[in-house]
Amino acid sequence: MSLAIRWLQSGLWRLGRLVLALLLLAACGGMKDAGAVADRFVDTYYVESDQASALALTSGVASLRLRDELKLADEGRGGGALRDLRQVRVYYKRGSLEGKGDARSAEYRLDIRPQGGGALSREAHLELVRLADGTWRVSRFSESNP
Repeated sequence: MSLAIRWLQSGLWRLGRLVLALLLLAACGGMKDAGAVADRFVDTYYVESDQASALALTSGVASLRLRDELKLADEGRGGGALRDLRQVRVYYKRGSLEGKGDARSAEYRLDIRPQGGGALSREAHLELVRLADGTWRVSRFSESNP
């Protein structure tokens, strides 16, 4: 078995993606703007379906939720399923970004288009906190029917 295959199977690929995401975010300085962090989280989590990269944008309960989702996904894949198969397309629009001080909340309207037709609408609610270093993270997120 090649070294690359063993590396991918070991789960280190996820750590590498997380580190890369953190470096890119730090280089862009985008973590100092609550709206930019919220939009990037929605892009990464809902549109790209990439929990591992979205984890870099979270703290607290949101981090715990994503770690649980990643663990369940790894267990469900069992190493044999295709990882990047896209079954849906997701479009979004931010409705609001509110709050003062070290807390913000953002509301999004999600338009979910499953492969093969049809459409679903959901609303996503994000809570963000500013950390001691001045960067913002998603601390909680949830979805609901409109």
